[in-house]
Amino acid sequence: MNILENRITLHRRHCEERQRYLAELESLAQRLRADVSRLRAEIEEAVAVSNPASAQPLLERHAKLARSLATIEGQIAAAGDALAAAKRDLKQLEVGAARRADGAGPSDGRRVPRSSRAPRAVPGRGG
Repeated sequence: MNILENRITLHRRHCEERQRYLAELESLAQRLRADVSRLRAEIEEAVAVSNPASAQPLLERHAKLARSLATIEGQIAAAGDALAAAKRDLKQLEVGAARRADGAGPSDGRRVPRSSRAPRAVPGRGG
């Protein structure tokens, strides 16, 4: 396996890790939304039976869950952006590898040494 293939494999692994992380965050957010909904129903029940004192701890818990959910949603957005960037990087590597495989460069993934390249003109020197 050459260096480029190793980089592609590594980037694929990073994409998979980022995808798993994003899925875990989304699962956590879903559980938090369910907890918020359940808690809202408990608050409504406590208020309906005219027991506002018992609703106060529930309201505090609801506020804490809402803050946690907002934090998780921010993390989901950041993780989504990171995943998109990782996918773009992977795509660039794959396109580069495909071009190289089509004969646009050395087939073994190595760079051509400068000594075997055509000489370059040095600007500013007459000759």
